Amino acid sequence: MKITYAAPTTSLRRWFWWLLLMNILFIVCADIYLRPLTYGELVRFEVAKETNVAEAILNTWKQLGKLDKVIQGIYINYLFIGLYTAGLTVACVYLARLTGHEILIRASKTAFWLLAGAAVCDIIANIAMMRSLHQAITHWSVTLAYDMAAARFSVLILCLLFILVCLIFWLGNKFFSKDSMSTFY
Repeated sequence: MKITYAAPTTSLRRWFWWLLLMNILFIVCADIYLRPLTYGELVRFEVAKETNVAEAILNTWKQLGKLDKVIQGIYINYLFIGLYTAGLTVACVYLARLTGHEILIRASKTAFWLLAGAAVCDIIANIAMMRSLHQAITHWSVTLAYDMAAARFSVLILCLLFILVCLIFWLGNKFFSKDSMSTFY
């Protein structure tokens, strides 16, 4: 079945901008709320890969009194999982439709499933980190958190590259096409 040009709907465009705004606001507010803890510190713990590295990070947090913020940060991340999954899914579909290219439009439909898998990986990594924080740091929990983070970041990078390709094609259509009717608005 051949796909004809699927122009982005007003609703899709609205969701794109709202989700972009909500993700940006969430990141800023979470950053302010979690201070002095940073997301970089949480990611460093998530990708520690070795139990001695995870134990050193945890001991530093305990000494600096950041452990409560770490736990709050992991819980806050569950909300962010929903936001970034929805935001990136809508971005992939919306920008692919802006290009008007059949292959990109078809490929964008797999974004939901890839990002749903990334969200599951993120949830599993959060559970593994909470286990390390509330129980003992084990090789299994540290390795599981690392592997799930690696899988999640791989999917996120793939989706961001897809978005970049869509933007390049959209700009190419916009500036080098005789029919440059597609707009971002």
